[in-house]
This record gives sequence, C-alpha cells and structure tokens, in this order.
Amino acid sequence: MRRRLLISLLLLAIVACALALAAFRLPDYRWRAMVLGRKLVGQVGDVGWLDMLYIVRPHSGFELKKLAMSGDPYSYLYRPYGSAEALMDGKELQSRPEDLLKGKELFARNCARCHGDNAVGGIGPKLVGRRLKHGEGDWAIYRTVMDGVDGTAMQGGLLPRQDVWRVIGYLRELKKQSARGADAVTGGAARTINVTSADLLESPPALGKWLTYSGSYKALRFSRDTQIDGKNVSRLKVQWIHQLGPVDIPNESTPLVVGNSMFIGVPPSTFVAIDVQTGNELWQYTYPLPKRLRMIWLTTTRGVSVVGHYVYATTPDAHVLALDAASGKVIWDKAMANYADGYSMTSPVLPVGDMVIAGVAGADYPTRGFISAYNAATGEVRWRFNTTAGPGETGNETWAGDSWKLGGADAWGVGAYDPDLGLIYWGTGNPNPDLNASLRAGDNLYSNCELALDAKTGKLVWYFQFTPGDDHDWDATQTPALIDLRDGNTTQKLLAVANRNGFFYVLDRQNGHFLRAVAFVKQTWASGLTPTGRPIRAENSGPTRTGNLVYPSANGGTTWWPAAYSPDTQLYYTNARERGGLFFKTDPAPKREIGQQYLAGAWSFAEDEQFKDYVRAIDPVTATVRWEHKNVTPTGAPRGGLLATAGGLLFGSDASVLFALDAGTGALLWSFNTGAQIAAPPITYRDGDRQVVAVVAGSILLTFALPDAAEMAHEDAVQRLRNTSTSVVPGPIGTRNDPTNPRPRPAK
Repeated sequence: MRRRLLISLLLLAIVACALALAAFRLPDYRWRAMVLGRKLVGQVGDVGWLDMLYIVRPHSGFELKKLAMSGDPYSYLYRPYGSAEALMDGKELQSRPEDLLKGKELFARNCARCHGDNAVGGIGPKLVGRRLKHGEGDWAIYRTVMDGVDGTAMQGGLLPRQDVWRVIGYLRELKKQSARGADAVTGGAARTINVTSADLLESPPALGKWLTYSGSYKALRFSRDTQIDGKNVSRLKVQWIHQLGPVDIPNESTPLVVGNSMFIGVPPSTFVAIDVQTGNELWQYTYPLPKRLRMIWLTTTRGVSVVGHYVYATTPDAHVLALDAASGKVIWDKAMANYADGYSMTSPVLPVGDMVIAGVAGADYPTRGFISAYNAATGEVRWRFNTTAGPGETGNETWAGDSWKLGGADAWGVGAYDPDLGLIYWGTGNPNPDLNASLRAGDNLYSNCELALDAKTGKLVWYFQFTPGDDHDWDATQTPALIDLRDGNTTQKLLAVANRNGFFYVLDRQNGHFLRAVAFVKQTWASGLTPTGRPIRAENSGPTRTGNLVYPSANGGTTWWPAAYSPDTQLYYTNARERGGLFFKTDPAPKREIGQQYLAGAWSFAEDEQFKDYVRAIDPVTATVRWEHKNVTPTGAPRGGLLATAGGLLFGSDASVLFALDAGTGALLWSFNTGAQIAAPPITYRDGDRQVVAVVAGSILLTFALPDAAEMAHEDAVQRLRNTSTSVVPGPIGTRNDPTNPRPRPAK
C-alpha cells in the first residue's frame, strides 16, 4: 500500500513537471499558469474560482499575458472571441463575424427590451455614447451582467458565461460604430476646430465665443453680449439638457464653446464634446486612472482648454493630455510629476502662443510645487518655475533648514495673461507641512503668492505674498482679474483678487506694488496691513493644541470659486463666506514620508455656528463693498462661480438654483432651480443669433435662451388675454360682474 502511494506521488510529480515545462515552453500555457499562480496567492482580485477555471482552461480564447503580468482583470482581461495576435501587437481587439452575429441575437433576445435597439436606451440606460457607471472594461461589464445591479431591474446570471462574452463583443462593435459616426459628423466643415492665438487675444471675446476657462486672458468672466438684459432675463427658458453621466463628486467644470462644438470635463477624468445646437454628444474620452491615487481632496476636474486643433486636459494623476478636437483621440500624454509622490492636477492649462502652461497640485503631501510650460504640439517641456525657492535663488533664506525641498506651495489654479506686458499671473498654495509654521520658520517664498512670470522663459518678474508663513491653509490660487482703468490720458493696469485669507487686494500688475485692500468678510487673524500690504498678525491668531477660533475658516472668505468683473459697472464680484474655524497644531510633528499625507495640524468648523454665504460687489478704485446678495442656502459644497455681461446682469448660483442679479444693485431678477447642486461657473455664448447661458448642475449640463420673436409675440398675446379675462368690467345689474349683487344661492 505504501509502495503504491509512493508510485502515485512520483507519477503526479512527473505529470506536474511535464505540465510546468509545457507551460513555460508554450507561451499560451505559460500565461495561464502564471494567472493561476497569482490566483492561488491572492493576487488576482474579483475573479472567483469558477470564472478563473473557465478563463484558464485550454483553448479558452482568452489572451492573458497582460493579466499574468499585472493581476488586474479590470484593465487587462479581454473577451475571448477575437484575435489574440492583434492584442499582442498592441492593436484593437477584433471579434469574429460569427460571434458578433451571435452576440447581436443574444442582445436582441435578452437585453433590447430594456436598453433599446442597438443599445441606445429605453426604460434602461443607453450603453453606447456614454460613460458606463459600473466600469468601461470588458471584465467590469461581465461582472455587471453576471452579478446584476441591486435595486434595479438588472438581474444577474441570466446568460451562460460564453454568451455574456459574446454580448460584450457586440457592445464593443456598437461603440466603435458610434465613434465612427461621431467622427463622420465632426469631420465636416462645421466641425473643423482651429482656435488661433489671435482668437485667444480678444478680451473680452467676440460674441458667440467662450474659448478659455475665464472667458479671456484677462480673466474677467465678462461677456459683451447685450441680448439678454434686465428687462427680458425673466423670460429665459431651458433649451436642451445633456446628461453627462452619474458622478459621485461635484462637477466644477467650465464648458468651452468653439463654433458649433462645446467641450467639457466630467470628474474624475472623462472629456466630452457636444453639439451646441442639439446637445448631442459628438465624442467622449475617458482617461484610465491608477487605482491608488494620493489625493487628499476631490478627484474633480474644472474643465479643458482649446488651441489649434487640440483639446488640452489635465488628470488627477498629474498628466497633461492633448486630444484631437474632432475625435477625442489622444495626440500626446505628458506626466508632469509622479502621482505616487502625492502630485495631482485638477484645473485646465493656460494656452499662450505655442505653449500650454499648467500648475501642479499636491501641497498636502511632501512635494515641491511648480508651474511648467509645454510645447502645445509635442508636450515637450519648455520651462519650469519651482514655487519653493532653492539654494542660490532669492527667497531660499525664507525657509528654515532644508524645508524648501518638500515645501509644497503648489499652483493648482488657473492663471491669467497680459500679452502687452508678456506676463502670466499665477497664484500659489499653502506651504508644507500645513498648519504648523514652526516646522518651516520664515515667510516660505513663494507660497501664498501672486507670481508674475515672463511667459517666454518662466523667469520671475515680481511676486506679492498675501499670507507669509501661512498656518491656516489659505491658498492664494484664485484666478486674478486683470483690470484696465482709464485715468485721464493714461491707463492703470491693475490686478484685483479676493483672497482666501479674507482680504480683497488691488495691485499694480506691471510691478506688483500694493495699492489698496479691504476685508470683504469678517477676519480676526490680522490687525491690519502695512503700507506695502504685508499683514500685521494679531496676537494669538495661530493654531494651538486645544484649538483656536479664527476668522475666516480654512475654507476662507472665498476660495477657487471664479469671480467676475464688469468694465461697465467697474465692480468686482465674488462669492463670500462668513464662517470661522478652529485651528489645531500637532505636537510633536508627524513623521514625513514621501507619498503620505503630511499635515502638522487640523481644523474644524466652530460648533453650532450659523454661517452665511453672499455674493458681494467690490469697487476696486475705493476698495469698498458696494452691495451684497445673501444666498438662501448655506452649504458646505463648492459654490459655483460668477458671470457678468454687458446686458447689466450678474449670473451666479445658490445650491441648485441658477440666478441673475442686477449687476449695478444686486437685485434678484430671475432664478431657476436645476434640481442639482451647482458647483461650476456659468458661461454665455451665441448659437446662431441667440445668446445662450450654460451651466453644469450635478451630472447634467443645461442651456438657457430667450424665446424667438414668434414665441415671444405669442406669449405676450396670451398674457394680454389673461390680463383681460381676469379683470372686473362693468355689466348689467344682477350679473356675475356686479360685485354689489352676487348670484343668489340655489334653493336647498
């Protein structure tokens, strides 16, 4: 008996060795063996044993090399019915005709009654031309079909495994056909995109355009369009609504409009082109993100940029992308920094000449902030400015020891540009570690600054520091407004910005000299400002071990929420938040590790404080608040930005409500409840001869315009008829129109 057992074990060992030898001599079996080995040691997630055995069985049709190398089924497990050679060569997977036909039959029989013919939607969501909520990869779709979706009519396990994979192949073919159709639409003359440097130099832009994040290089968020004004704004109506797809975080994106196309970002990393006349999607591209992003805040996107034939976007893992504006195809992809170290990006680039300029985020990690310029055609780095001064650079002495090396001071906002002076203006964020200045004693240049850089070389021309040695997390990344004021025969070139620290500043943008300031919200951290604009710190205004109440809170008197300026009213408009915060510092300091969040303190809101949100209009000439509009709904969610127009209007938002104010007085003229939180600024453009206002609210994009002339005439006639029918007119005594002789009651 013992001898038989030994012989059996020996035979099993010989067979195992033979199989192993065959596996590693034959590539197809080698990858299957490696995948199975990964599964045995727990390195292939979300693949059950029954599915695993189906996948690794001989002649299964799955090409598993990339899965064997990565262990990630969501990115590298493809449907089995296709050409493995195509995948090995880096080409697109092509399904066999017989499997496509079978997949089409299976979809028609089992799926079309909910998702519609050709998956264009019915009582269930459409599956082509949109981002899929539960994942885009083959394995993600497979899991959704097999497992179902709780709380919906989507029941799992209705098809055998092999049929599910055939349906996935059919869906992929539908997506390709949809993409080809979009290319055909955008390939015509109406979809030709070519934004020139001359186009971008218009300030404010010509009617019908919204070509940059801030509307123009001067970042005024002002439109010279007068079609919609204070007299007719109440007649605005929804034109079309576009569903951007479900998102779990606020969408802070500013749409751009070029000709008949609109371009917009959807968090965390999807970019969409839309027909401005119909609201139909033209193309969509989703950038694949790594699984372990080191982002302390939201993986949001604030929009895209357009110049030439390209759409430029940034990603939460600190990449800059150039996409073909007609199709969404990736032209180049440049990593600004290593996301694993804590770097990220949330805001669009600033196009200047043949460059695109971007600032990196990540100052709540041990990082060194910077602003970089890239060749718009190739992605090649042109110049880089480090926002923490190194040895031999002016300002290095403002960092104790070597704290400059990983001192943060990121530049996650969007800059402005003065082509006459050749300067770009960019705000920087907090130094690192946050909330404890004793660990980096000094002013910590160039954190919390407005920087003026030579656009061609990236060299520093001047700087102004709002909060030296910041220990309250008051980033200065707000986009400044470049204001020109006539004074006799001269023009004052000013820079105006409402800062997170609670002060509104006016600087000379030629040299950075401080001109004037005013506290536009309650602040208790400074007793005043010196003649050069340096804050005079109030006693006991820093973080403490037990918590110190200071105004404003770490969220600031305002934050990145875009402000606006009207050359007509000569007023600067900003969202303002009245709220204090408790600031704590950590003692002893935590250990600093690359890639790990590094905060030397914390903050919270004061308990039971009823905070208030406003829109405030500030006169830059006198540094006084001229009027305010109180928002009805205080919310911790991001506030949408503002838009001023030559029609005498200021558009803004209050929670889910889009509104229009009189730009001169702040009086409320119109409002519309979108039904979803607005965290993005509105824009305006022309569709033909009609002025349109657009805004993102939650996961939808809405557009508004006035009725056409015939509609307005009809509405006026109906209103006149209503007014006539409801008025009391004289009539014979005893009739209904005689208020002194009402109709007798009927007898009981």
